[in-house]
Amino acid sequence: MESALASFRISTPTVGKRYASHQAQGRANGAKDGPGKRLGAKKTAGEYVVPGNIIFKQRGTLWYPGDNCFMGRDHTVHAGAPGYVKYYQDPARHPKRKFIGIVFERNQTLPQPANAVRRRKLGMLAYRMPQPSPPIASDLTHPETFQNDTAIPVTDVRQRSNEERSVTLMRGKKGDQQEVTLRLRPGGFWRQANWEIGRTAERSKAASMVKPFRPNDRFAAWRKSALRKARNVERRAMGRGGKKVKK
Repeated sequence: MESALASFRISTPTVGKRYASHQAQGRANGAKDGPGKRLGAKKTAGEYVVPGNIIFKQRGTLWYPGDNCFMGRDHTVHAGAPGYVKYYQDPARHPKRKFIGIVFERNQTLPQPANAVRRRKLGMLAYRMPQPSPPIASDLTHPETFQNDTAIPVTDVRQRSNEERSVTLMRGKKGDQQEVTLRLRPGGFWRQANWEIGRTAERSKAASMVKPFRPNDRFAAWRKSALRKARNVERRAMGRGGKKVKK
């Protein structure tokens, strides 16, 4: 009797699921056991890293960035300074969180003690400024230095006035002489300034004979163009074996 009435029973309708995106709907014939996302530690404790190295890849915040580390957008912990990796916990900072930090020497530990001296970055070391030695009195006498001496100390040159450190001379060919100012340099030699050397050609006689350029002078432009064309014609004629060009 039960087997005869089994065909008349109302079955529960099958409801299918359809997700919002095609990528999230899953595999049709069962999910494949893929290789995963390659999560986990990429650098172990005590391993040397440089800035930018990936130390730990994770989904969520299993580990938090500690000293000299930072966290990326996908919760990946990166190295922020060159050094050695340390995995540690800091109850003073948070009672339950686990941190990843970097130390600059292998024997250093984390977390640092409270009110400890800050560790130096970039490999810098403490340096004591040299103290000037006290002057030593002696019976030796040094000869006086004059303006024409070749060996003049730097401090002596800087202590002189500008009038004593400069000499004006006349240089150039006959009919094209110019005033040149020589200045006393540390070491005892006289030299002209670089900017004065660069502007020597502008003050020469040949530079004064050059006519200034006028943008709106079309007659001068036509005359220069005609001379340039004539020179080009002459140059081409010389290349053809000296044959004259018919005008």
